[in-house]
Amino acid sequence: MTNKEMKKVAIKASVFAIVSISLMLYRSATKHIMITDAAGVQLERGSSENAYTLLVDKNVPQDKRDVLIIPLPKSVSSDNIVLEDRYMDHQLRIYIDSREEGFYKDNAIVTDLDIIEDAVCVAQNDTGRVCLDFDLDNLYANESTLTESSTIEVRFYRPSEKYDRIVAVDTDAVFLETALLLKNIASRDQNNDIKFYFTSQADEDVSMEQRKALVKDCQADLLIALSADDSGNDVGLTCYYNDRFFLRRLNNAQFADMVERNCAVASGVSALGVVPAGEDELLSTSSIPSARLKISIGDAGDEAQDPAGKTDMNKVAEGVYNAVLEAFEVME
Repeated sequence: MTNKEMKKVAIKASVFAIVSISLMLYRSATKHIMITDAAGVQLERGSSENAYTLLVDKNVPQDKRDVLIIPLPKSVSSDNIVLEDRYMDHQLRIYIDSREEGFYKDNAIVTDLDIIEDAVCVAQNDTGRVCLDFDLDNLYANESTLTESSTIEVRFYRPSEKYDRIVAVDTDAVFLETALLLKNIASRDQNNDIKFYFTSQADEDVSMEQRKALVKDCQADLLIALSADDSGNDVGLTCYYNDRFFLRRLNNAQFADMVERNCAVASGVSALGVVPAGEDELLSTSSIPSARLKISIGDAGDEAQDPAGKTDMNKVAEGVYNAVLEAFEVME
């Protein structure tokens, strides 16, 4: 190899190294923070006795308007931060293992956002672990990044501003597993980018008013309710639809048929029919394509924890997801 050729190789290697380092720095500077979903298992927030109102600096740089900026101790990395999006309660919680007790008594958050109604720091121990608790005036999607300036930057969006396809899913205790499976299927499907909002993913009481509010607040395009039928009917799938509204692009009966058909095909469980929902309070007040899927569990007993006995709930979740894809194809 000649000196000229060696110089070319050295230059190319240097350029490659510079580009690689730049990419590493960029990815480090915009590292996303681990997010747990709103209706998931709640993290330990701590006692309100150890809470204090956060300091707020409204002198926001021009390029950071409408952004929530949270300072961090220098020692904090993304591994020390968990963001919990509690959209059912219109709350954002950020758990930080800061290792500096009282850090947020002296360091203000920076924001000009008027959607934040309250901002509180709850000390979880005496070594600096805290929960930053933000009450918002509505349900918002958010994006959070960890910057090289040792801050968290949070941007908020109304769901329809961020997502083209939104589905609200209402579940009872029997279908919590199916809801989690559905969430995992959606997270793996990057091509369709469908956002699911769940009324519950944990064994907790959710009122009817909260359920109806979620459908409205998340600006859902579709509503699916999943519940068990313990009436003792034959084991199988029945899908109910709202017969009080006629929708042009996709009517409720069509959507219910898609849900039942796809779930029956995926799970192998018998389809028992598509019928009007009657006095179903959630469906009857919905003005978007809505359906309630019920699986008969037969006689009460161990099967009450496993709808349809040996039904593969992974397959039911796949069927629901396939029905959602089919519905959006018709609507679009």
